[in-house]
Amino acid sequence: MLRRAVETVGDDARAASFGELGYVGPLRVFSPRECGRILARLQRQKRPPLDWNKGWAVTSPEYYALGVEDRILELVTGLIGEDVLLWGASLVSRAPGGTHPWHTDIESSSPTATTVSVWIGLARTDLRSSLKVVPFSHRFGLTLQEVMQANGRCRPSVTDDDVARWARERERRSGVATMQVRDGEAIVLDGRLWHGSHNRRRWGTRHALLLQYATPETAIRIPNLDRLEWPFELHTTPRPPCIVVSGRDRHAVNRTVPGPTPGDAEPPILTCRIHPLELPLQQDAHVGWKPHSLFRGATPDIASMRCHVSVLDPARQPHPPHRHDEEEILLVLDGEADLVVQDNPAHEGIVRRIRVGRDTFAYYPSGFAHTIDNTSRSPVTYVMFKWKTDRKERGSFLDGRVVPLSPAYAEVARNSASGMSGTRVLDGETRYLRHLHAHITRLEPGAGYAPHVDSYDVAIVVLDGVVETLGDQAHRNTVIFYAAGESHGMRNVADVPAIYVVFEFHGRHSTSHRLRDQRVSQRLRRAARRASRVLTRGRSQLVPSRLRPRARS
Repeated sequence: MLRRAVETVGDDARAASFGELGYVGPLRVFSPRECGRILARLQRQKRPPLDWNKGWAVTSPEYYALGVEDRILELVTGLIGEDVLLWGASLVSRAPGGTHPWHTDIESSSPTATTVSVWIGLARTDLRSSLKVVPFSHRFGLTLQEVMQANGRCRPSVTDDDVARWARERERRSGVATMQVRDGEAIVLDGRLWHGSHNRRRWGTRHALLLQYATPETAIRIPNLDRLEWPFELHTTPRPPCIVVSGRDRHAVNRTVPGPTPGDAEPPILTCRIHPLELPLQQDAHVGWKPHSLFRGATPDIASMRCHVSVLDPARQPHPPHRHDEEEILLVLDGEADLVVQDNPAHEGIVRRIRVGRDTFAYYPSGFAHTIDNTSRSPVTYVMFKWKTDRKERGSFLDGRVVPLSPAYAEVARNSASGMSGTRVLDGETRYLRHLHAHITRLEPGAGYAPHVDSYDVAIVVLDGVVETLGDQAHRNTVIFYAAGESHGMRNVADVPAIYVVFEFHGRHSTSHRLRDQRVSQRLRRAARRASRVLTRGRSQLVPSRLRPRARS
């Protein structure tokens, strides 16, 4: 696994090698069996890439799943930081005798660019067909095409000896290095590095996956592919579609779009939205419980996300204590009630009651027994977020807990510099989320933040004041949802501070594991087995033991 290789090398040593040489690797990413399955999926794509030949990640869930694969993304963020765009995804194939002439990638050739290209061999990759690179060339300050033009040469006529000579003129330690990459291994390149390839095998096409990333401040443009020599020509429109796959984009120099969701059978795609709630909401006198659905669907980061607000009458429960696979957050907007929870799953009949009121929320892990019981004399209104995506079977996960938000208000001190300050109230990993985070924010009059893009989904509930976002105003009890990959900003348009609670849902990139486990036809299975043979040759359930009130995590 890549993570093991990364741990062996060490983050600091790997980053130092990348900065010095311009590349790291080979590093094991996929097994030979995985390579066969991946190649079979990529070769049967039906939807064309968006706008250009590297736009596959936007239209293909298979390419997108690979682009956000943890084993790859953790490596990329360790080299260029937490804020990352995926701008290129493609399958690079070379028939026997085929070459990719020596070059610098035009899109990432700017001396100020911060980019990473991950080249992964999938089939028939060995010393005869792998990449050739020029160490230190990312620091030369000019592209290989510029050097060719200065020496009166064009790409097809340039030899390894030419490239080695030009490189040593600029750095005596440089030269041409052929990477000994095997199927399933990756070479990670600085986007400015000089490189090329030549398949010298007598038979069999070599296939490799190319994933290309950049920091958000690096402008990526589509080159004129009819002019590959220096000087380059870059198209101003359309800008290539980029997906925020880690952190956020505060720069807005690229065109950011959401990643794809798989299949027509999936829930509808969620987009950014505002849901103002005017209390009291409609009740159901006969049932005693009235849920009002706000939204339900999928995002590039979450397979299933639902939100509803409910009104529960006095002396009523919506249902007996029950368990389900989804994880939940319940936030009380008005009134009081008892949360009925089971502390110990070994004793089904033993439950605890926790009194909760306005501006208190509870987090329920997957499989945790719970319900809500209104023992007060007035209705209670609460909003609930429920989600499910790829499940992680083992790990140290957040346990269930109750978080009263009122004590956190006093901890949110005014920040005179930015006008915005916050206090964390929940933070950790869950079975379905790489990271579940919640904080209280105080936004001073006139303060706010510019539009940006997050790689994760965000839900906000306004507790006091008025903010403007998505072209509308949000008052107390308004639910705001920012979908991963969509631009959003906020500003306090009132003359009093605004207080709101923020929930961040950092998913496990739901498409990856589902696609990996997707069942294929017998014909494709046989093809995968054949490919695997060729390549080979050359829950335990965790239920929290306690649900306890906490002011902050």
